[in-house]
Formats: sequence, structure tokens, C-alpha cells
Amino acid sequence: MSIVDINNFRVFWALVRRDIVMIKKRWHDIIINGAIRLIIHVLLYGSLFPIMGMDTALIAPLYLGAQTLEIFFLGVGFGQRNVFDIRYNRFIDYRLTLPLSKRWLFASYIAYFSLEALIITAPLMTIGIILLGKKFVFVQPNWIATLTIYVMTLGLYGLLFLGFSLYYQFEWYRKNLWVRRVNVLFVFSPLFFVWQKVHAFSPLYSYIMLLSPLTYPTEGIRAAMIGGPGYIPASICIPITACFIALAILFVTKGVYKRLDPV
Repeated sequence: MSIVDINNFRVFWALVRRDIVMIKKRWHDIIINGAIRLIIHVLLYGSLFPIMGMDTALIAPLYLGAQTLEIFFLGVGFGQRNVFDIRYNRFIDYRLTLPLSKRWLFASYIAYFSLEALIITAPLMTIGIILLGKKFVFVQPNWIATLTIYVMTLGLYGLLFLGFSLYYQFEWYRKNLWVRRVNVLFVFSPLFFVWQKVHAFSPLYSYIMLLSPLTYPTEGIRAAMIGGPGYIPASICIPITACFIALAILFVTKGVYKRLDPV
């Protein structure tokens, strides 16, 4: 790396360490909230839904869909914290004065979100699956692809909500984001069902779902972790997710110049 890049990295790493300290201060709450999430998800997918007649073959894909939804909702909270900071606290002004390029600065935001979301969802993706036991059926898992799409999901959702918080004015964000953006994104995605099942009943609706950036992380992690022919292949989901990440980066960049650069 050049000297400039080394200096950027040093400041970036200092910000990341500061965020780690902030996470440690909330460690007690994070552990309790994570345990509650874990218990609820295991009870729902391991006991309640099967009692209500859910096909055992659907437990694994729908459980994984619920975990990508958890990351998405963590992104909602991440975006709210950022938009409130821009409107009221203005801690971002201090960060902008640091000897750090905007690219590295907002990379630290994504690193913070990814780390927090990882701490919260990793137990659901490991301990939760272990507790589900034989109800979670693996067909042909690919662990490298699973890790890849999981990390990409963290990055994509972090970038998406960082972009929302930067691009939209506070009042519009508070009044309209949920209905006009968030609700549309997760309703038109296979979080609560498998895409190929939807395609069998309504090809048109399934094709509309292909426009949602949530479709590919959800189906990709199912295809990678479970395996088999029942999902959109990870080999398709990973590059398309990468394309959405690139678009999200452009969205964040546009938001930065719209909200933070007056000239």
C-alpha cells in the first residue's frame, strides 16, 4: 500500500477499534437479545410450525430465510441510527474532519454494521441449526459458498441502509421509507417461502421477485448451505449479489455528495 493508504488504514482501524469498544459496552444486552432470538427461532421452526403442519423439508430453507431477514431488520436499525445522527447528534461531522478519505470512512460504517450483525446472527446460523437437529436437513452443503454469500449479505444490507440514511431527508426517511422501500423489498422476495415454489404457482410473480436485491442473498445461502436443486444456484446468486453491492456502493456515493457535500 502507498503511504496515503497506510495512513487511511490506520485511521480506519482506529474507528473500527472504537466501534468494538462501543459494542463491548453493550455486550450484556447483545447476549440477552441474541439468546431470546435464538430461543424464539428454534421454538418456532423446531416445534410450533411442525405442529401446525409445516412440511419438514421446508424447515431448513425457511429458517435460513428468517436469518437473512434478521440481518435485513438489523440494517433497518442501522439506518435509523445514522439518519438520526445526521439530523441531531452530528457525530458524523467529527468523522468527516478526520484525515481519512470518504471511501475509508464509510467502509468503517459497514465494518461496524457487519461486525454487530455477525455477533447477533452467527449463533442463529450455528447453535440454532444444531438445536434443530434432524429437522434441519442438509443435502449437499458448500461451506465456502455459504461463508461467501453470508459475508456479502452483511455488506449488501449495510450498504443499502447506509445509502438510505444518506440519500433521503430525515422527514421523508421517517415517514415513507418503511412503506415505499423496506416493505416493498421484503414482500417481493422469497424470505418466507422458496422461490421455485412460487415459480411453480405464479411465474410472473416469481420473475418480479428477481428484481429484489433480497432474493439472491436469501436463495444463495439456502443453495449453499442446504444444497440440492430446489433453489436458485449459489453460482448465480453470488455474482448477482456482487452486482447489487456495486449498485449499493454507487447509491451510498450519491448520498454522500447529496447530503454531505454542499458544493
